[in-house]
Amino acid sequence: MTGKPRSQPAVASAVVRRRADAVENRDRLLDAAEAVFLAEGIDAPLDAVAQRAGIGRATLFRHFADRHALIAGLQQRTLAAIEAEALRAPGDPYALVRLLRFLAQHLVARAPLTEYWQAFDHDSAEFQAAQARFVAAFEPPVAWARAAGTCRPDFQAADVVLLAALLGGALYARVPERRRALAARAWQLVVEVAQLREPRAE
Repeated sequence: MTGKPRSQPAVASAVVRRRADAVENRDRLLDAAEAVFLAEGIDAPLDAVAQRAGIGRATLFRHFADRHALIAGLQQRTLAAIEAEALRAPGDPYALVRLLRFLAQHLVARAPLTEYWQAFDHDSAEFQAAQARFVAAFEPPVAWARAAGTCRPDFQAADVVLLAALLGGALYARVPERRRALAARAWQLVVEVAQLREPRAE
């Protein structure tokens, strides 16, 4: 005698739960990877990532095949954060300067991850796709800034790649105090080069 087949709603509910669990596990792994890599370096054992996330090694490799895939996942999450920040206040004439400041803070706070991608093959399809997505995120804020006169009139979204390289130059200082000083100077240069106008403090 066979058992009763499970109802469709029950099956659908189980699928939804599994998907939700998978998303949660992926997020936990990315959080753990960022913490471990920033504390111990890019070459930190992946077992340390799984342990910090409270997730088994097999689950880690189901989500991310190797170290590069894990770091690529962090990069994609960063791009999503940049995209969200770019559109946080549609039409804001100061969205560009805020987004560039957001980028500058991210570069300094996550220096090892940034260095990894700076050293990656720039001609690879993966890198090119990430860079195109990065530039596209800046297009609306650049348009709003140009319309409002809060950046130089000939500024283009693609110019952000050059500014990011300038901001990223501070990462080569190994001493944190020196890195912060260089980052502050790089930001001053970015403001001057792009002729950025920042909102007045209230």
